[in-house]
Amino acid sequence: MKNCNKKIIRLVLAATMMASIFTGCSTNKSSSSDASAGDNDVTTIKWMASRPVGGAIDKTVREIADQYSKEHGGKWKLEIETTPDRPAYLQKLRTLIAGNQMPDIIDIDADPYCKDLVQKGMLTDVKKYLKDQNFYDKYYPTALKYQEFEDGSMYTLPLEYHEEMIWYNKEIYKKYNLNVPKTMDEFLNNCKVLEQNGVTPISIDGIDRWPVQRYIAMIPFRLTGNQYITSLSNGKVSMGDQTGMKAIEFTQNVGKYFNKGFATTDYATAQGMFLDGKAAMYYIGDWELQAMKEEYTKGEIDYFHLPMTNDATTKENEFCVNSGIGMAFNAKTFDSKTKDFINYLIENYGKLYAEKEQMSPIKMDQSLSTQPSDLYKRIKDDMDKTGENFLKPWDTYLDPATNTVMQDNILPLASGDLKADDFVKLIDTAIAANSKK
Repeated sequence: MKNCNKKIIRLVLAATMMASIFTGCSTNKSSSSDASAGDNDVTTIKWMASRPVGGAIDKTVREIADQYSKEHGGKWKLEIETTPDRPAYLQKLRTLIAGNQMPDIIDIDADPYCKDLVQKGMLTDVKKYLKDQNFYDKYYPTALKYQEFEDGSMYTLPLEYHEEMIWYNKEIYKKYNLNVPKTMDEFLNNCKVLEQNGVTPISIDGIDRWPVQRYIAMIPFRLTGNQYITSLSNGKVSMGDQTGMKAIEFTQNVGKYFNKGFATTDYATAQGMFLDGKAAMYYIGDWELQAMKEEYTKGEIDYFHLPMTNDATTKENEFCVNSGIGMAFNAKTFDSKTKDFINYLIENYGKLYAEKEQMSPIKMDQSLSTQPSDLYKRIKDDMDKTGENFLKPWDTYLDPATNTVMQDNILPLASGDLKADDFVKLIDTAIAANSKK
């Protein structure tokens, strides 16, 4: 009997401790933006971020949050938990949300998982919020359009704005009498000439996979805009359709010109190969402006945008433009205090972010305190002139499981170790199994 009583006592104590733990979690979450908190309480808003610590976005938001806190007598603070590694971040985010511990602010793409959260009523309608606060027209239309779902709804706020381009080594191009390619055929021919002369045509980061995935998206975008990937992700067309096969063929052709061992080449190594003159070309976005600026200023490198095809439906000034992973807001905690800070953030973000030589999604109507570089001004001019269509990365369309299948298998496809028909079967099977979930 004594043993039985002891067991009961231990169970009661354990249950009490677990209740205390979960109550503590719940209290921290609900009180983070509780408008009824006492005068001596500090309002804490929690942001679960997936951005480089010390990067331009991280620095800008922290500076604005610190200033906002000072203006509120220190009774307000932004608590940031950063996990730059995207897969690890998404796993952590899913676990928290599944456990009903969603932070006040999260980073998320406008992808199928985000859409699922929207359908469950968990995210704030950002488009409505921006229009209600008269902020909507302050943003570049394309930066906002990138954050939209197919139906035009929008639940994520952009903090960045980028164009992607193909950088090239001017000295290598001059040495082999190459011109900046206007078409994809000219681009591939340049690669062929370089390879025949013992030069690595393209350096690429295969470890992260998405840079290789950009290449398979190029031809479909020129032919259909984003219509093909939209239909593919919904299971309405096959990867083996005419457009899909053209994409596969191009990937196989261009893959022959990637650096040796590209599947195990990381981001820094791929970039270093190009900047050291060991590869003639490198595809990346303007977020690497600072890395490229010195060589560009010295006249050693330059860039061009996505070449055309003879049967293109998109224009020369339409290529991959994106506003990155968005900031989304917990619908349950997006109260007046959180909204007041986001208003303050938007009002101050554009200028401060631009002064770090970053492309702001918010239009600039103020003079900068720093003089931007020629490269920054050129890229900004490009951004101002981009067309209405833009290549939206395929990983924002495909469900997570299918995207993993594609990214894992696009490496052997590009290296010639996987046949086109096998790739088609893998993708179509994954979409059939996962797109409806």
